[in-house]
Amino acid sequence: MFTVDNVLNLIQQYGAIIIFICLFFGIVGIPAPEETLLFIIGIFIHSQKLNGVTSVMSAILGAFIGMTVAYGIGHYAGAPVFQKVVKWLKLNTSQVLAWQEKYQSNYKKALVVGFFIPGARQMNPYIAGLSHVPLLSYLFYSFIGTLVWTVPFITLGYVSGNLFHIPFQYLPLIGLGIALLFGLYYLIKRKLIIRKRT
Repeated sequence: MFTVDNVLNLIQQYGAIIIFICLFFGIVGIPAPEETLLFIIGIFIHSQKLNGVTSVMSAILGAFIGMTVAYGIGHYAGAPVFQKVVKWLKLNTSQVLAWQEKYQSNYKKALVVGFFIPGARQMNPYIAGLSHVPLLSYLFYSFIGTLVWTVPFITLGYVSGNLFHIPFQYLPLIGLGIALLFGLYYLIKRKLIIRKRT
């Protein structure tokens, strides 16, 4: 069984390769404390145990390629699984179509904000593939999401290595907090737009 200490030892020994693998499989769906890992990468960069450029690039590429592969699985192999879920939930065709349309109209925000929500981070690419979200648009927004998720957590680890200490167990809560701020910003912005129109 992998623990944080095991992963730390592997990162110190193999660096960029382990970072890439952990982030890739964390997105594809194998449970991993990704925020904690990103935070630790920042600390290791600060203490010069890891190279900054290669570590950040490995994290970004691992997450982004994970998103791309998961989208492909959802697009090409996810339909049979999706149909079973639809049957189990006893949804009719019109309900499924309405759900897919809703996702297609909101997938851009979902791909960016979803990175900060454990579970949504793993489900989003599969749902996007199933919903036939346009590939180029998907790649663009999933890359933006990858950047705004990986870089701040690595930076937080880097800064905290010198200034203050954040316990690892609080990192997923920080991710949820950032997601809530994104959501609040979106709701306020939407309400302001609606008021201007009326």
